Order: sequence, then structure tokens, then C-alpha cells
Amino acid sequence: MSTINRYIDNQRAYAAKKKTQPLMGFTNAQGEPASWYDMAVTFTDSGGRTLNIFFCNLNKNIPKKGTRFTEDDRLVPEKHDLLFAYTLDVLKENVSINNKQQKITTARRFLCHLGENVASASLDKIQHAIDSLTQTQGLTGFINWLHHHKMLPKSCQPYINTVQDTMRRKSGDDALAAEKSKLPSEKALLAIGAIFHDVIPPYLDDDQNDIDAWQPLIASTQSQRDSFICTMAALGMASPNRIGTEQPLLTVQRIKPHTEVVDGQEKTVHYLNWRGSKGYKDNQNHINAEMVESLDRALHFTILATEPARALARFYRQPNRPLKEVLGDVKPSDENIALLKPSMNKPTQLLHLGLLLGFFDGSDKCVRVSPDTKGATDKTGIQNAHQPKFIKPIAQLEEFDTLVFKSQCPYARALTGSCFTIQSQYQHYTAGQQALTVATFQNHTIEKNQSQLNGYNYHQTKSVDVEHALFMYTEKQMGGRLTHPFLLVPIGALTKFFADNLIKHTKNRLTIFERHGFASDFLLKPHQLRHWQNDYLAKKGLPHHLITLLSGRKSAEQTLTYIHTSDAENASVIGDISYSNQLESDIQEKVSLRIRTMNQYNEAIDNETPTFAHETGFCTQNLALSPCTYMSEFETQCALCSSSCHIAHDSEAIALLMKDLKVQTHNLEKVQEVINFVTSQSMQMWYKTHYRNTCMLKHLIEVLSDNTIEKGSMVRLLTRSNSIRITNLETKTVEEHKLALPDTEQALQAALEAKNAKSQDEATNNFLGFLGSL
Repeated sequence: MSTINRYIDNQRAYAAKKKTQPLMGFTNAQGEPASWYDMAVTFTDSGGRTLNIFFCNLNKNIPKKGTRFTEDDRLVPEKHDLLFAYTLDVLKENVSINNKQQKITTARRFLCHLGENVASASLDKIQHAIDSLTQTQGLTGFINWLHHHKMLPKSCQPYINTVQDTMRRKSGDDALAAEKSKLPSEKALLAIGAIFHDVIPPYLDDDQNDIDAWQPLIASTQSQRDSFICTMAALGMASPNRIGTEQPLLTVQRIKPHTEVVDGQEKTVHYLNWRGSKGYKDNQNHINAEMVESLDRALHFTILATEPARALARFYRQPNRPLKEVLGDVKPSDENIALLKPSMNKPTQLLHLGLLLGFFDGSDKCVRVSPDTKGATDKTGIQNAHQPKFIKPIAQLEEFDTLVFKSQCPYARALTGSCFTIQSQYQHYTAGQQALTVATFQNHTIEKNQSQLNGYNYHQTKSVDVEHALFMYTEKQMGGRLTHPFLLVPIGALTKFFADNLIKHTKNRLTIFERHGFASDFLLKPHQLRHWQNDYLAKKGLPHHLITLLSGRKSAEQTLTYIHTSDAENASVIGDISYSNQLESDIQEKVSLRIRTMNQYNEAIDNETPTFAHETGFCTQNLALSPCTYMSEFETQCALCSSSCHIAHDSEAIALLMKDLKVQTHNLEKVQEVINFVTSQSMQMWYKTHYRNTCMLKHLIEVLSDNTIEKGSMVRLLTRSNSIRITNLETKTVEEHKLALPDTEQALQAALEAKNAKSQDEATNNFLGFLGSL
């Protein structure tokens, strides 16, 4: 019992220490500085990225920002303190915002499922709580954190399943069905095409300057929900980009042509400027020729429809800008100009800007004001004499006129999109007041939009300047429950918005297909468009290396997971990639030893499953049933795969592996030279893993070159058991060599010391000694 109490005491002591630290960057649900005891907080990092964190029990299944909590929803104090302390440490980690969110949420759910303090619970109870979770990703980090800070005995080691149900674990019909599901259905693509034609109609007589027919469609009062979805879908079909990460970050632009003379003929390609992702820099990515006309029309339409929102973004960033700068390319109607008679070289106020942007077109262009407002008109009804109603034209509003917001009032709804039936709506839209001045309403609205101006994508990995973002919309334009004309839609919300409108989730929310008369079983997953794009390019005959470059992938083998030919064909394509520029006779000569050993293996197993030759050996995985999804950072992709068999004294394979060894050793050296190597935990973890794997590759080369091993013997690297198995198919004998791998921690320390040490020569020599051992 005393041992258990010691761990609980450590929990309390650590939490008490954390409580003394200021909560920098934390706000509560009211936007005020957060306290340790808040159930819902928002953390904003130095880059403006936000993370909503909840310290509640499971009464609220999926808590969200704005969820109203009671004391019944609170975690017990010990669990609350433990989770808050863990949260503070997770927020300091050099991982993505999504990774941090996952770690904290999984830890909270685990603590909720566990009925007592984790340090006093038995291993069986802890295991039962873990098994009750639907998602365990990130929980290992929490258990390790408890061990590290001596809040849980290290002998308590529950099993946490971190293996995902990948394609590699499927076989037979399941694998084929999963592969087929990656591509969109033909009927869904045809439906999107038909909707696209209706939502973004073609130019009249193909004249791109004649957009009169578009004017009613691009008005700031019109919904742009479907035009956004159609443009996103067109982009996904036209270029092999990452839809959720890259498309929402596009800037205002039209498709650009580039023409060169090739073999005496002019050849033109079309492209857009893209933000890179997953470590790739910004780039100019091609657009399929067949999609150029339609996509450029969609971009043109979107630019015109979203300019009012960009004008708002400019105003919210700097309200004192001259009106001419704020409007940008927006051309207000002659009617609104005549009403307001604005000075283009002076700043404006928010409601006057809304008038010029057309937010009040189709109405009387008035707002409800207090009875004592100068210039107000009495519109009080005879039957409602006890409820005075005064209005004033927006064009005549002064800074200190008082706006009035009444429940179910159409004037209040025109300004905020809200019916004001509950108090929280007043809090959100009018600073909790039913009457406030024009200036106060403007300041509150500017404040509410500040978080929307950071321009981060869904994963909060990259951002776009919202003043130049292609996909800038107001809540009114995007429809749904929120229709505030002056609130901007965050760039980060667009990815989920796009996906939610393509797939049926709830009965009350119609998909884009249903809104246009198609059945509810029509659906499209955003990532299917990326698969379709790559599959389409492959079937047009583009080389896989070119598709790899266009798609931003590391290797042509990875591209094969996006190309939906049969898996047996994929296996042969891997060979095509490796030997694409060599004569067939040369290839046969190079792989003859490999083929002979592979045939011997097939005879030994009575040809029960097919095998496939690759660049350094052959694969025993049945690729006809279970698609290969093995990926590594090695140039010779299959080298460390346990399904891969290598052939002793296969000179061509050994030469390739030797070149790969040099590349990987160079990669280790380059990572060590990176400026933040000393502070980046993820880089250091990569270094240790990659150093170990590179050592394995070195041992594999040594075994393949060993003169004591019979030529043609089958060599297989077993990474899980750190051993190499050698099979002589002639004598039917098997040997297993245990690998003596170096200490990766020592290798990492040598790399760090070479980076930090004052005595550079000694530390550098030690570091290079570790690399030299490779």
C-alpha cells in the first residue's frame, strides 16, 4: 500500500508544481484568461494555431467548443489535475496540433473509463479500461509519461494495440473490395459533373468577359456552398494534389499556360501555384489538359464570388485603411454608391462596408435603432404599441447610433443571421447586449473574426494570407445553421465542410447530390479523387516516375498504391521502374540467379502461392490477393521487408544495396547537420530508428557477400527478431544468424555531442566513427 501511495503522492506533487506556473496562451469559454479549474479551455500557440481542450467526464460524448457544462460533467479533482499536468507537457512537444489533440483526448477517455486512480488500479482494471476505448492512438505516450515521472510503477505494462487495420493485413475478397473502394464510383463523378454545369454555368458564346449571366449567382447574398464543393472537386480531379491540406490554401489565381517548342512543335502545359505539404516546398503543379477550361471557369467564378469576404478580411485586419484599399476588386452597385456617397480615400465603418458589398440588397436597407436615434423612422404597429419599433437607413448611420436586437426580428437577423431566441446568441453576436452602438457592434464583430484571420489549414500545418486566399467565404455564403454576413468561415473548416457535403452523415443534412435531386446513396470521399487522378494518369500512359513527381511522393513504388491496376501487374511494374531503360536480354541475365532461386522456392512450397521478382530479390507475399503497402525511406524499397527474399552472391542486387547504404549514411549525416537537430525529439527518434535500419542493411550486404554461404541460397532479414535466416534450397537446410546491432542511443549521443561539443575534433571524430562503422 505504501508503494501505491508513493506514486499517488508523486502525481499530486507534480500537479502542484504545475499549478504554480502561469497558463500562458490559455483562454476559457468566455474568452478570458483560463484557470486550472476550467472544464473547457482553448490554447493558442505562438503561431496563432488553436487547440480546444476538455477536462470533462463522458456525460458529454463529443464535447465541442460552446458545449455548456455543469458540475455533473466535471472530472474528479485528482484526474482533472493529472490530465491538466499531462496536457501542459504535451503542448511543449514538437508534434502537430492534431497529434497533441489525439494524445490529450485519448488520455482523458482512458481516465474516464478507469474508475479509480491509475496508480491504485490493478493491471487487469487498467487493461479493461484500455480495451473499452475505440481509439488507443497516443495512449502509449500517456503511460510512458506516467512511468517517467514515477506516477505509475514501471512493472505496470498494459497491452496497447497500435496496429491499424491496413491493406497489408487484408486478403482475398476483403483486399479487392478495399482496393476498389479507393476509387470513386462512375455515377458519383457523372453526378458531380452535371451539378457543376448547373452551379457554374458556361460562358455565353465562350466569351470569358461576358459574365452578366453570373451576376445573380455570385451576389454576396447568395449561397456559394455548392460552387465551393464543385470547384474543390474539379481541382481534385484536375491535379494530383492533397485535397484537404493543399487546396484550401490556394491563393487567388487563374490557370497559367507555359509553352515550349519540342521537336519543332509548340507544346503547352497548364499549371497553378500550390502550397506544399508533408515537407514539400511550394510548387507549380500541372493541370490535366482535359480539365483546363472547366477548372479555369470555376476559379473565375470563385474569385468573383469570394471577393466580398476578402474585403472583410482586409477591413478586420486594418479598419483604418482607405475604402479603396478595402474594396480591392469589388465594384459596388451604382445604387449603393448613390445611397452612401462614400469617399474612397477615407476609412469606412463596418455596416457601410456591408452596404457597398451588397449584403443588404433585396431589403429596405435599414436597421432597427433606439427611439431616440436622430433620423429614425417610427414603424411601431398599431397592434404592438407596447413594442416600439424605429428604423434608420444604413447609409445614414452614425458611429454612436444605437442598434436594437430583438428576438425574431428580421432586422436583427439581417445583421447577424440569428433569431436571438436564447441568451448565448446575444453573448456571441452582440456582446451580451440587446442594444449597442454601431461602433461597439463593429468592434465586437472585428474581435470575433480575429481567429479566422490566421489562415491555417485543417491540420494547422500551413497557412495562407486570408487577404489573398481563393476560398474566403462569409457564414451566410456557406449556408447552414449559421448565416452571419459579417463572420468569416475559417480556412481550417473548409476541409471538413467539403467532406461532409459529399457523404451522408445525418438525416437532417442533405448532401450536394440530394440537394440536386440525386439519391442519398450517391457519395464521394475526397481522397478518392487523388486516387482517381493518379489512376487516370497511369491509364493515359504517363511514366510512374513522372506521376510520382507530380503527386509529391517519395518513390514510384508508393505511387503504385494509388494506381488501381491488378496487384500482380503492380508487382511487375516495380520491376519496370527499376529496369525501364535496359534491354530485355540484359534484364534476364541480371536476374537469372534470382529467378532460379525463386523457382526452387516455388517447388519447395509446391507452388501454393505466387511469388514476384523485384529489384534485389523476390517477394513471397501473395500480391494477387493482398496488395503490397510496405514503404520505407530506403531507395531499395523491399530490402528490409520480412516478405522479401534475397539471393546470396546476387551481384546486381548487392551493388544496388551498396549504393543504397551510401545514400542512407549520407541521410544520417545530413539530418545531424540540421540546425534544430539538438532540440527536435522527432528528428532524434528518426535518427535512432534509421541508424538501426541502416545497420541492418549493412549486415544484409555482408551476408549476401559471405563466401562461406552457398551461391543461390535464399536470405531473409527478420527485423522483429533482429536476425537473418539463410536457406539452402539444394540441401533443404536453414541457418539463423542473430544480428549484433550497435546501441542506437550511443550513436545518437555521439551525433548530439558532435553538434554541441566545444572540442569539435574529438566529438566529430566519435560521431564519424559511428557512421564509419556502416
